[in-house]
Amino acid sequence: MITFDFDKERVEKTLRSYLDPSVNLILQIGNYILDGGGKRLRPYLVLKFSNMLRGYNKEEDYILAAALEYLHTASLLHDDVVDGSEKRRGRPTANRIFGNDSTVLVGDYMYANALYLFSIYGDIDMIKNVSDSVKKMAEGQLLELKKIADFNISFDDYYKIVLGKTAVLFGSCCYVGAALSTSDQNLKDSAYNYGINLGVAFQIVDDILDYEGDEEKVGKSLMNDLKEGKITYPLLVVKDKLSDKDKEFIKSVIIDKSPSIENLLKAKKIVESYGGIEKAKEDARDFMRKAIENLIDFPDNKDKEELVKLAYYIVERES
Repeated sequence: MITFDFDKERVEKTLRSYLDPSVNLILQIGNYILDGGGKRLRPYLVLKFSNMLRGYNKEEDYILAAALEYLHTASLLHDDVVDGSEKRRGRPTANRIFGNDSTVLVGDYMYANALYLFSIYGDIDMIKNVSDSVKKMAEGQLLELKKIADFNISFDDYYKIVLGKTAVLFGSCCYVGAALSTSDQNLKDSAYNYGINLGVAFQIVDDILDYEGDEEKVGKSLMNDLKEGKITYPLLVVKDKLSDKDKEFIKSVIIDKSPSIENLLKAKKIVESYGGIEKAKEDARDFMRKAIENLIDFPDNKDKEELVKLAYYIVERES
């Protein structure tokens, strides 16, 4: 189990201090989702890369780390509305409590607030990188919607979705952390690529946990992706190997808007029997190794060691 060695309390304080207190709903919904907890991986990445190169963190490191967590939080708020989700991290989603309209608008506020903070505490290079990531996040969401219940989804489609859902924001966190401490473009690009590969590994493991995780640890219902008609990595890697009978059954499950528990469990067994889970684990480890390779040009210190450990943790985690 990895210990995340950073000032998490300061991150939490910063996250709350930049929510607009004059709009009560922003505080209510913002604090509700922030109170849901989380490892704060994205702020951690900003602070680790900055500290690795500079040797200490400045106030603006924490502010921009919080801004990037706002982007993540905004994407969660929007995702839950789009997916009609009922639980996140073991609690009712914000949209279930405050309604879809308010939740979407607070998500919009968080996107805007994050970019506003970058306009003050960042620079044009960071703004370009982060703005591009926000664009790709929207593109990924739209493509994921388009590909729901589409059995013909390709690996290229999947990677575009995963880049938007997870990887580009990881990449931007690492890029910004490096950019806070160096002007070396090669190091900034290496940091970004570490984050991209880490993010893809993270999402593949999320896909695996949806099949075989512990519901209490994961904090949401299992087999939820398949229930929503989403073909994720464990199924993607075996779908072309399925027998005609198994293929037709899986297709019937993903187009069914309310598949039974029995059919979901049967689909899970089919994916497992073709080696989908093991192949997904193997490929997640490949992305982990690619992430670590991107750290080669960074100074050998405690922060670098932690980033290597983080990559291993990502593929071994249970939640």
